[in-house]
This record gives sequence, structure tokens and C-alpha cells, in this order.
Amino acid sequence: MNEEQRLLFFRRIDSLDSDKKPLFGKMNAHQMVCHCADFFRMVKGTKQAEVYGEVDAEEIKALARSGKPTPAPKGFGQVEGDGTKPTEFKRDKEVLKDFILEFSRFPEDYNFAIHPYFGTLDHKRWTGLAIYHLNHHLGQFGV
Repeated sequence: MNEEQRLLFFRRIDSLDSDKKPLFGKMNAHQMVCHCADFFRMVKGTKQAEVYGEVDAEEIKALARSGKPTPAPKGFGQVEGDGTKPTEFKRDKEVLKDFILEFSRFPEDYNFAIHPYFGTLDHKRWTGLAIYHLNHHLGQFGV
């Protein structure tokens, strides 16, 4: 993730209000921020899914390509109560931005955690997934 992309994500996150209603989906804005932070916890392996390899990666890709929602890995569902609990909105937004900054500085040979659907991913694939995920969820709230 380059600096321009990172700064654009920061502006979008900063413009997000806690009372903003989603254009789709069930998460509120605060849950979404924590869900996106959990993505980066997954990248580093500090938060792990409850199951691995039980969801067909091709099915997930097909859902994403068609614009349909994809299921969160088991243990990451905010609505289900499995994700990191929201605390203070402004602070949780800063946590997300800190994770994005940290991620953007990972070296090409960073030892990423295993993805529960896609298995072992390299730097380029994790970056593409991070950008897709952030765009999807920030777009969910029109920012």
C-alpha cells in the first residue's frame, strides 16, 4: 500500500461519523471500524479465525466479484459478537489507522499469517486484499 492510498484511507476514516448508517449490511460504523482493524490483526496473526480451510476460496472470490457479501471468517463477525469489541469511536479509528500505517511498512518478505480462506498469501496478495476490504467497508458507509 503506497502513501497516497494510505492517506486516502486515513481521510475516509477521519470523515466517518459514529451515527452514519450503512448503505448495506448489518454492522454499525463503530463495529465496521473494529472489523477492519481485526483484518490487520489477522494479517499479523494476533487474532485467528476459529476454523481454516472450511470455506471454498473460489466461492468467496465469486461472491466478491459479483458484489455480494462474503462471510467473515468464524471468529471475526462483529454482528455475531465474535470480533473485537468497540470501545471509544475516535480511539478505535486511530487504532485502525495505526494498523494501516504498520501494514504499509511491512517489508516484501514479511512473514504473514495464514488466511482462513486463501491460505498462504504473499505481500502483493495481502495488500490487494487489504485495499479491497477497506474500500468495501468504507464504501458501505459512503465514505
